[in-house]
Amino acid sequence: MHAHLAPTVASLGTDLRSILDRLHREGWQAVQLSAAMPGTRPRDLGTSARRDLLATLRRNELVASGMDLWIPREHYIDPATVDRVVTTIDAACGLASDLGVPSLSVQLPERDLMDPDAMEAIESSAIRSGVVLADHRLEADLTGSIASGLDPAACLAVDRDPIEEVLRIGSRLVAPRLSDLLSTGLRGPIGLSEGRLNVANYRAAVVTVVPDTCITMDLRQLTSPWEALEAGRQAWRSASLDG
Repeated sequence: MHAHLAPTVASLGTDLRSILDRLHREGWQAVQLSAAMPGTRPRDLGTSARRDLLATLRRNELVASGMDLWIPREHYIDPATVDRVVTTIDAACGLASDLGVPSLSVQLPERDLMDPDAMEAIESSAIRSGVVLADHRLEADLTGSIASGLDPAACLAVDRDPIEEVLRIGSRLVAPRLSDLLSTGLRGPIGLSEGRLNVANYRAAVVTVVPDTCITMDLRQLTSPWEALEAGRQAWRSASLDG
């Protein structure tokens, strides 16, 4: 899966089967699933439905490289919602395990703000399922079952250099993403002249530090995600060191 891009399928519509079929026809080889999308919500998928989803991925020659689960930060630290968060993450880890997905992308709060028992339960779910939690919070606590994700647009939004972040995190980076922040301050497609990400340098850093990891093509908040998907693929290919 060397340097393969994996589009965020939740950004591409709501009909999962149609999305996977189109991605296959357009030559994609990997996808980033979402635990909150119709068709991949853990609570909606029994054993047979999970086997069917896995068969659908295989039929379309697609590898599920990871899964997203974006829970608002305040839900982790609010006593009224934290139990539901723990249950939700446990279910997502179980689904990821059943689908052979190696990592679950989350954004955890600072450890000292969370109830210790809740944090222990979350980590236990990941360990039991054999799934790595990819924490996309900058300065994440990288211990045990928790490794790091990286969203370039989020880095750029706080004036952090994504390339330096890749080098800082090193081998604990398990879920790098491809995204960009425009000069307007909004997320935008990869390859635009007003984009702030140096795609060539970012690609060089990622494939050097974690050469066998898929890169998530992050299409969140983009107005024309299918067009952005193809533009991003072309920009990524153009940035290849070997052409």
